[in-house]
Amino acid sequence: MVLTAGSGTRPGWTESQDALAALSTNTLHRVVDGATHGSLLGDERDAAETARGILDAVTAVRTGDPLSP
Repeated sequence: MVLTAGSGTRPGWTESQDALAALSTNTLHRVVDGATHGSLLGDERDAAETARGILDAVTAVRTGDPLSP
C-alpha cells in the first residue's frame, strides 16, 4: 500500500510512488486528493484515509486477498 498526498508534492513524486508500489505483486497506490504530507496525520479526514490504508493492507496480509481500491 502506497498512500500519497494529493497536494504539495514535488514534480515526479507521483511517478516515484507508482514505481514504489510496483515492487509488489499485491499493491495499491492511493492518492488522497487535497491532502498534504502533514495532513495525512493531522487532519481528521486525511488521517482516516491513512488509517484505512493501513487496515486494508493488514486485512490483505491476513486473508491473502488482493488489495482493492
